[in-house]
Amino acid sequence: MKKAILKYNVLLFVLLLQQNAWAQTGIISGRVYDAQTNEGLPGANVMVAGTYRGSSTDNDGTFRIARLAAGNYTIRVSFIGYDPVQRTVRVGADSTAWVSFALQAGAVQMGEVVVIASKQEEELEKTTTSVSVLTSETAMRRNALRLDNALESVPGVNLMAENVNVRNSTGYTRGLGSRVLMLLDGVPILMSDFGNMNWDLVPVAEIERVEVLKGPASAIYGSFALGGVMNIITKAPASQGRFTIRTTAGIYDQPYYSDWDWTDRTLHFNRTDLSYSRQIGTVGVKMSLAKHESTGDRMNRHFQRVNASGKLIWTPSSTAQLALFSSFVRDRRGEFVWSRLDQPYLVDPEFEDFRVSQDALSFYLKYQQLFGERFELKARASYIRQISGNQYKVDGDFKPAEGPGANIELGTKLHKTLHLITGVEYKYDLAEQRHFGRHFSYTLSPYIHQSWEPVSRLRFTAGARYDFHYLLPSAKLQDQFIKLPPIVNPLPEGKKEDYISPQVGMSYELFDGTVLHGGYGSGIRIPTIAERFTRFTIPLEFIGNANLETEKSRSFEIGIRQRIGNHARLEITAFTNTYRNLIEPVYVADLTRFYATLINIEQAEIRGIEAAANLNLFGNKFSLDLSATLTDPVIQETGVHEGIQLPFESGDYLSYRPRLIAYASPTLQMGSFSLAADFAYTSKLEREQLQLFKDDKRIAKRQLDVRASYQYKNALLQFIVRNALQYHFTQIERNLGEVRNFSLALQWEY
Repeated sequence: MKKAILKYNVLLFVLLLQQNAWAQTGIISGRVYDAQTNEGLPGANVMVAGTYRGSSTDNDGTFRIARLAAGNYTIRVSFIGYDPVQRTVRVGADSTAWVSFALQAGAVQMGEVVVIASKQEEELEKTTTSVSVLTSETAMRRNALRLDNALESVPGVNLMAENVNVRNSTGYTRGLGSRVLMLLDGVPILMSDFGNMNWDLVPVAEIERVEVLKGPASAIYGSFALGGVMNIITKAPASQGRFTIRTTAGIYDQPYYSDWDWTDRTLHFNRTDLSYSRQIGTVGVKMSLAKHESTGDRMNRHFQRVNASGKLIWTPSSTAQLALFSSFVRDRRGEFVWSRLDQPYLVDPEFEDFRVSQDALSFYLKYQQLFGERFELKARASYIRQISGNQYKVDGDFKPAEGPGANIELGTKLHKTLHLITGVEYKYDLAEQRHFGRHFSYTLSPYIHQSWEPVSRLRFTAGARYDFHYLLPSAKLQDQFIKLPPIVNPLPEGKKEDYISPQVGMSYELFDGTVLHGGYGSGIRIPTIAERFTRFTIPLEFIGNANLETEKSRSFEIGIRQRIGNHARLEITAFTNTYRNLIEPVYVADLTRFYATLINIEQAEIRGIEAAANLNLFGNKFSLDLSATLTDPVIQETGVHEGIQLPFESGDYLSYRPRLIAYASPTLQMGSFSLAADFAYTSKLEREQLQLFKDDKRIAKRQLDVRASYQYKNALLQFIVRNALQYHFTQIERNLGEVRNFSLALQWEY
């Protein structure tokens, strides 16, 4: 099968090269503008239907697509917030065809183009799986100082501490592993040792949008895509020189209860982002620098973070592009450990000197080449690195966790209605530190995916991926970096495992503005090095589990997307996700000690329904975003775990997964002035969903943020109040949400 596909692609490649060499070519140029104001729309997506050719508009709304063989083409234009438009254009040999597109403003997220669902550009409305988009405008409007602060506005997404959940897939893992795969411009960026996300690696100001795929997607993306995928797409360099500065300064309020006051200092935070980008001939350059620091709202919650990033795009021709991106973050922070119920913002004197030090680096190099109009080659090399040290006031002796990777992919337009992608991905993981020793692994993954549109209203997708994972053999006894007994490796012989993940989907436009979608997906998550081998004793003894099995999931979903007129959009999706070997932390008390470890839950199921609505009225002067996700996260079979008294049993709800999450955000625009609010609700956990302190009071999250904004030419001024009601809530026992705080933000571009 694989050989046949390879032979076919090679033959097609040769034929297309010949066709491209013989054909006489022409150019399509044009302008995309707002039908009401006649202003150009920068960043609009312009695609030649049935081919890989396309472009995006410049600052004035113009575009140019060169080297098109003479003939008739369907040009499709889309831009978020506007109704998509398409038109047939005839291209003559050695000539330029000019065409203009006047777009009408429509409902929020109409006309958005995404790539996460099938690794190719497609309209959001036509995806066969559930996909949501967080735009840069939305994140900056909320003045999110980190990406995770903005994600809860996405339907079906909530955060438990720093663990991101898509439809309750992750729960609270204490930084070990993620069931949501994180991508940066399509490149995996989870860390090689702990499998977690460093949220400071990409500044919010540098993000163009975040695409969120809900449900397992290992057929396309492999391990970690057990519950969903998030693709962080960074901004491209501006066509003309552009400098941007954004700065925020704020203070924390006193706790609602005066007995909880713990300091006379004024607690504060600030962040400044600087960026510059421009196009120099065929090379686009974008650079940024950011600093974020805070005293924290409680003892040992202080931090200081510095981030630098750069992006370079070289476009030597209309059919080739080379992109390079790198980002570095340095994080120095305290570590809060709860002390007493009557003083929830203090830490025990024993832990006052706890500190965390982290440095992380991400890098990728991507090359894209078009051959003719129906063949595309993509190649990528990437590298992710993070070092943690001086944790819990113990001398260093940590080495970087490193994750080099590569991917090569062939895309073929077999027909204007049929698109085939074949590729292979390689990932190597190296981790070494005194908490788990020295371990290496690699994963090799060929995959295939196709999409077919037999008619314009109907779309089918199908794909599969094979993942071969090899945890390499290593020494049984491993010397430590400092004078301590050698580390015992419980898997010196290593471990080999392989998996096949299939996926199918369908979408059908029943009527104009009404789209049905549904599908089946499967997912895997191979245990991380840290989950298998970590051992430490401070602040609590933790023992990894070398015998952990790979997590598996399968999902069925069906939904409807409905456009109501030109100013409203509604989507409702029902889903059921079944998990096997779900890895969960548990706490064990025996006669001599108390410690934490990890186990596999034999089977669990999360069923639910998700609804999201967007409304724009009065000429976009008033907008309202609403979403709610109701789930039933149930343990079906715990499995047998000898010597461990489980804190849950079959039939209980899964730990740290609230049954209802909801979000509402109204915005009133009055010329240059706007008022907005964000209300986030998370239902309180059941007693059985807590792991440690089951008798602690459980409180639902009810957080209201309000903000006022004023735009004057290229300057934006914002005043923000977070947790305006000063509502104290807990999502994780003995860990209160952030207190009310006030901030002022200023952004200026020129």
